[in-house]
Amino acid sequence: MTAEISPETVMACGIIAIRNANKTIRIEDVSALFDTLHQRGVEEVGRVALRRIPSGFYSEDVEAFFGRLLAGGFADAFSPLAVKEEGMQLCREMVNEEMESHPEAFRKVAEVLGFDPSLVSSPAPR
Repeated sequence: MTAEISPETVMACGIIAIRNANKTIRIEDVSALFDTLHQRGVEEVGRVALRRIPSGFYSEDVEAFFGRLLAGGFADAFSPLAVKEEGMQLCREMVNEEMESHPEAFRKVAEVLGFDPSLVSSPAPR
């Protein structure tokens, strides 16, 4: 199977879910999502480079995504990531687009990650 879901969509899902849980958004936590997908044999997502670190996994691809959010004015801080509401809206739009474009692939990814798709249609807590 070829990748149908962009890695950035997985990153956006992670940011949404972590923020919704009122937890700190760290590169390591979002990076770990890709290991989970790999371990479960999910091939619907494009690959990112991961490296092991003492606390789990780290991805320069996730780091770059966080950096783009910061550079674009969608976040106030990089590590941990402090996403503005505009950044959360961007993440929700990315996820909604993939849900519409590739519903079966997205459903599989969401199921493996335990991501609740209703989070993209409801406002995130502050």
